[in-house]
Amino acid sequence: MDYQEPTTSRIRLFTLPDSIPAWIDNDVPRIPLLIDMTSSGTLNHLEKLKIRVIKASIGKRELTYGDLKLLGCSSLGFVTDDLRRILWPKLLRLTNAQIQKKNGKILDNVHDHIPDKVYHQILNDVTRSSGHLPPDATEGDIELFHNELTKIICWVLHRHPEMNYYQGYNDIAATVLLVMGLKRGSYVLEKISVEFLERFMERTMEKVNQELFYIFALLERIHPKLLEHLENVELFPHFALAEYTTWYAHKYADNRELLHRLFDFFLGTPPLMPLYLSTVIVAHRAAEIFNTTPDMGHTHKVLCTLPDDLPFEDLLMRAKNLYRDYPPESISKDVCDYDKKRRSKEQEWKLKAEMNKRELERQRNLKVAVPQSRSIPYRLNGYRTITMVTILAIGIYAFLKTGSGLN
Repeated sequence: MDYQEPTTSRIRLFTLPDSIPAWIDNDVPRIPLLIDMTSSGTLNHLEKLKIRVIKASIGKRELTYGDLKLLGCSSLGFVTDDLRRILWPKLLRLTNAQIQKKNGKILDNVHDHIPDKVYHQILNDVTRSSGHLPPDATEGDIELFHNELTKIICWVLHRHPEMNYYQGYNDIAATVLLVMGLKRGSYVLEKISVEFLERFMERTMEKVNQELFYIFALLERIHPKLLEHLENVELFPHFALAEYTTWYAHKYADNRELLHRLFDFFLGTPPLMPLYLSTVIVAHRAAEIFNTTPDMGHTHKVLCTLPDDLPFEDLLMRAKNLYRDYPPESISKDVCDYDKKRRSKEQEWKLKAEMNKRELERQRNLKVAVPQSRSIPYRLNGYRTITMVTILAIGIYAFLKTGSGLN
């Protein structure tokens, strides 16, 4: 019996068997102008070879969904945005009929259906999204990009009122828009949001805060010494929050070739895969981390700054192998245990903040009540030195409680 595509959108992509046909209703995609693409002087030999492999593969009616995902995950991904425009919707199980629906009139007025507070936050973030455009973009290009980015975000939120906008969503939307265009991209962004980003769009980021500890649970298995070092400086894995919630689109907005390659990979892998990539990146940078001043501030700064020369093709394969060796369900208990430690530490920081606040108030009252003496400035200066360590911890605590803190 032939495989029938599930009728409900709640069947997750990553639960579909790899053995199902890649093409719904045998709708094999066509790649126009492939000869011109492969002869382009901008492509090197390996890129042209990968395109020929893709062409030969997708021409087969018997191609499986697993085969299609492998084409995007393997070295160089889909290579060009021309191919991505054709194959990203196929990875997301979107048919041509679905992505060709007319939505122009709705897009023009969709912002009217978004709450004012959310809409203004979107506008602010869109204004800061120009880094996704090339340096030579004209004012007209930037204005059009901002206008379309606002529309594509509002369209998805209007279609899914249960989803909450978060800072960083604009970076994912910008990436989809630049590859797919506004009308087709709106359906692609919607499917990505439902399939991969739903946890980030809940009322709070509490679930995301817990999921970040997959990084620690994985480091415990592949680099326990590095994990011990991070715990000793009291650093949580929230340095990876931006990478996780934006698929690295916030960090690599100005490197479209790399960023689009990463999207090829993430679209063909389970939703937690960005955390596995973050883990192998941290392990890859172990020597740099060990050579950093061993305190929370310096270590956090290093981990929040990603180098431009990371060997991503190798790291992607290592992340995929790590997922195979330690799938999420095999380490979920450890993740919960690490999150309990996080909650306990947050309570400790909160108590310290309250104690410091009371002590500051006591010192102020003492300064008013007692005439100036040489000892009081000394005590105050010493107190400020002691509390500086706590201030950073309090800042991170507030960061965890208020959202992503991007942009």
